[in-house]
Amino acid sequence: MKAYIVPESYKASTQLITEHPKELEYIQAYRNSAAACQILLHDGLKNHFIFGREFSIPDEIEIPMYRLEVKSDLPVKLQFEDYYIGNENIEFADKLIDQTAKTYSGDRFAPIYMEVPINPETKIGTYPIEITLYRSELTGKDEKVLTKSLNINVGDYCFPKDMTQKFNLDIWQQPSNIARTFQVPLWSEEHFRLLDELAKSLAALGQKAITIIAGEIPWKGWFNYIVKDYPANLYEYSMIKVKKNKSGQIECDFSILDRYIDIMFKAGICKEINIFGLLGVWHPPFFPLVKDLDHPEKLVIRYYDEVSETIDFVQDRLDLQHFLKTIFAHFKALGIWDKVRIISDEPKVHEIPIFKQALAILKSIDPTLKVKVAFDKEEVLKKLIEDVDYPVTSYYCTCNNYRELQQSHPGKTQYYICNYPDKPNTFLHSPLLETRLQGVLAHYFKTDGLLRWAYNCWPENAIQDIRYNTSSLPIGDLCMVYPSHSGHILLSLRYKELQRGIEDFHLIKEAEQINPEAVLPIIENFLEVKNPEEWMLNSHLSNPNVFRHNYSSYDKLREELLNIINLSRNDR
Repeated sequence: MKAYIVPESYKASTQLITEHPKELEYIQAYRNSAAACQILLHDGLKNHFIFGREFSIPDEIEIPMYRLEVKSDLPVKLQFEDYYIGNENIEFADKLIDQTAKTYSGDRFAPIYMEVPINPETKIGTYPIEITLYRSELTGKDEKVLTKSLNINVGDYCFPKDMTQKFNLDIWQQPSNIARTFQVPLWSEEHFRLLDELAKSLAALGQKAITIIAGEIPWKGWFNYIVKDYPANLYEYSMIKVKKNKSGQIECDFSILDRYIDIMFKAGICKEINIFGLLGVWHPPFFPLVKDLDHPEKLVIRYYDEVSETIDFVQDRLDLQHFLKTIFAHFKALGIWDKVRIISDEPKVHEIPIFKQALAILKSIDPTLKVKVAFDKEEVLKKLIEDVDYPVTSYYCTCNNYRELQQSHPGKTQYYICNYPDKPNTFLHSPLLETRLQGVLAHYFKTDGLLRWAYNCWPENAIQDIRYNTSSLPIGDLCMVYPSHSGHILLSLRYKELQRGIEDFHLIKEAEQINPEAVLPIIENFLEVKNPEEWMLNSHLSNPNVFRHNYSSYDKLREELLNIINLSRNDR
C-alpha cells in the first residue's frame, strides 16, 4: 500500500498518473482558519478503508480492511471523498462524505480530506501529525502497514471573525430543488430544516445575497423540458402564495418568503435580497406562455380564485400592478426595501426593447426600486448599463469592461462565471486552484466579489450523478454542494477551495490598506499576464498561457502579503 500526503488542491481522478504525486512536507496555517491536505491511499486493488477504531466489514469479505488512525495535539477531521463522472468518462473526487468506512476500487486513489481547525487561541509553533495505517483480514489481528508524518506550522497571524465581510459573494439558491431532491413536501418543516442547513453552509463562505423567487419558473427549468440527456426537473416555484378574493382583489401571503428571509438573516446573510421572476424572465422555445397577460414580459403569477375555486394565472394589467405594489409595500413594511434588487439574468439583444418597457412599468410603480442584471453580451451591457444600478458581468465581459464599470458603478459591481470560460472555472474537472483563483480575480477586476448562478441546481440523480445538458453546461456547473442519503447537504473540495480563495482576497485587501504600492506588483507577478484583455481568445475560450499556478505559488502569495501586514504591526 502506498500513501501520499498532498496539497488540499490535489484533484484525484480515475485518470491515474504514472509519476508519484508531489508530497507535502508541512502545511503553513494561520489562526482562525484551518490547515488542510489530502491523504491518498492506493495499491491497485479493491480495499475497504476505516477511520479510527470502528469495526466495518465490506460486502466482499475477502477484501482487506485498512484502518487509519491520526495522532495530533490539534483537532483533526477526516472525510472520505466521493467520485463523480466528469468529462470523457473520467471520474473526479469532489464530494466530502460523512461515512467513516468506504470501499474504493483499484482504478483510483482512496482520497481522504484531512482538515485541522486552528482556533484563535492556538499558540504559534509547529505541531506534528502522525498518520498510521493498519491492515487486517476479517477476524485477524491488524498489523501496522505504514506511518506518515506531517508538520503544521501555525504562523503569527489571526484571521478576523469578519474575514469574509468585504467579499460580496452571491451564489444563487434553488429552494424548490432542495425539496424535490430530498423528496420532502415543498415549504414543509423538513424543507425549512434543509433550507436552514443550506443557509449556514452559504454563510460560512461569506454569502451576502438572498435569492427570492417571486414569480413562477423564471428560468423555465433551464430547458429541462427539452434536454433529455440526463433526467432533471429544475423548475423553481414562487415563495409568495397569491389568491384573488371574493371581491376580485389580489392578495398575497408572504409567510413562506418571510420565513426564508428570516432563516437567511439568522445565518448572517443579510446584505442584499435579489428578487427573480419580475423582470427579464426567460422565454425559451416551445414553452407555453401566459399569452394574454397585458404586460411587455410574460410573467407567471399563479393564484387561487376564491369565487371559482380554481387555479389561474394573472393576465389583467391592473391585477399585475396590484401584485407588484403589494410586494414592494411588504418589503418596505419589513424595513428592508433598501436591500432589495429586482434582478434579471442575461437579457438577450432582441429583448432589449421589451426589457426597457417592463422596467419602465416597474419604475412607474416605485421609482426607488434598484435593478441588478447579469450581462453575458457586451452589446446588451452597453445598451442597458444606464438603466442598471448593480451590473454583474460575465468573465469575458469583465475582462474587457471592468475599468469602465469601476468608474461608472464604483462599489456596485460583480463578475460571474458559469458555463464559460473554459478556465479558470469551478467545473468538476477544473483544477481546484482555478476555484481558489477567484479571490485574486475579484480583487484584480476591482469588483466587489463573485456571482455564481448555481449552488444546488441538482438533476434528479445528484446523489450519484450531476450530469445534465453536458453539451452546454460542463459537469459541475450546476452545483457547489451535494445532496446525500443521510438527509443532509454535503460540501465539496470546490467549496473548500473557494473558501480559501476568499481568505486570499481578505489578505490582499488588508495588505492594500497598508501599502497599495507594494501589493500591486505582488499580484501582477502572481498573475504573470497582467492585462485581462489578453486572458481570453474569444467569448468562451481562455488563453492557455495564463494562470499556470501551483500550490506553492499561493503559499508565496500569502507570505508576501503577510510580510506587508506583519511589518505594519511591528512598526506600531
